[in-house]
Amino acid sequence: MASFTSPISSQLLPRPKTHTFAFPNFASPQTPRHALAPKPARLPSIHSLTAPAKASKNSSSTNQPTSQTKGKKQTRVQEEKQDETVEVEEDLPWIQEKALDLVEFTGSVTQAIPGPRVGTSSLPWILAVPLAYVGVSFVIAFVKTVKRFSSPREKRRRLVNKNAMLCKSIDELFKKGMDEVQHSALTGLAKKTGFGMEEILRKYVRYVLNEKQFNPELIASLIRLRKASMLEDPQVAEILNDISRRIVRDKGPVVMDMSGYSEKGFKRKLAVQALFGKVFYLSELPEFCSQDSSLIVKEIFGVTDDDADKLRLHTLSESGDMGSLEKMVDDSDSEGSDEESEESL
Repeated sequence: MASFTSPISSQLLPRPKTHTFAFPNFASPQTPRHALAPKPARLPSIHSLTAPAKASKNSSSTNQPTSQTKGKKQTRVQEEKQDETVEVEEDLPWIQEKALDLVEFTGSVTQAIPGPRVGTSSLPWILAVPLAYVGVSFVIAFVKTVKRFSSPREKRRRLVNKNAMLCKSIDELFKKGMDEVQHSALTGLAKKTGFGMEEILRKYVRYVLNEKQFNPELIASLIRLRKASMLEDPQVAEILNDISRRIVRDKGPVVMDMSGYSEKGFKRKLAVQALFGKVFYLSELPEFCSQDSSLIVKEIFGVTDDDADKLRLHTLSESGDMGSLEKMVDDSDSEGSDEESEESL
């Protein structure tokens, strides 16, 4: 009967009473053994274990740079302490101290001066300025030298030196003998000095009129020089005219009445009269110059015919024995004829 009861009736039946104990009752057959076994402790998952590990790693990594920086700072401080040198003052002589001070001062000055360096070297402007000054000074001196050599004063000085050398060379020829005064010798002097044959004759005649005594020997030398130059009579006449113009330009014309002149002016006019008499005498000497229409010595000096005759006579009296002069001139003419005959042979 009991087995055929419905489930509803079974549910309404009262349940048996059970005693609760602190420990399970293994004697009751109703409770299975696996239900009475204690549950094992729950282990943490892998994720839960790795997360703290990562956090610890991160904390250790953050703490590691701070320790490294602290170590670097400590090493730097130690190195700085090691690099610090203890300055020991030494007693140096006074001269060495001043020399060291000067070296330090010049070094500081050269480093403090701004500006580019000269070339590829480390030469500063403080040394470049003196070098530039020396270069500019050299250029200025060179320009001044060129201007000095090309100045009129320097040209005149060189001309005077050449004139002196020419007159001295002709004097040496006359000292050797009349035969040494040849056209070839005068040609060599012309090449050496750059003067023409007319200039050579004019310069030497002007030189002897001022510097030498007008005597028969001098006149004979002038005649010899005129023949050696092989110039024509019109050329010689123009030379005498040029000499007359230069004398008048330097000393003035001939003045016969010299009253009222000072001592210096009186001597000056006497010198002009003497020069005119010499030039006028050479102009009338057939061996030196023929009477050409271009010869205007008297007109240049402003002398009348009467005054010219007076001055001519005065010049003849100063020149000495005219007979000896004519004899010397005749001897030179005979030597010239002998040379021409030898050349014809």
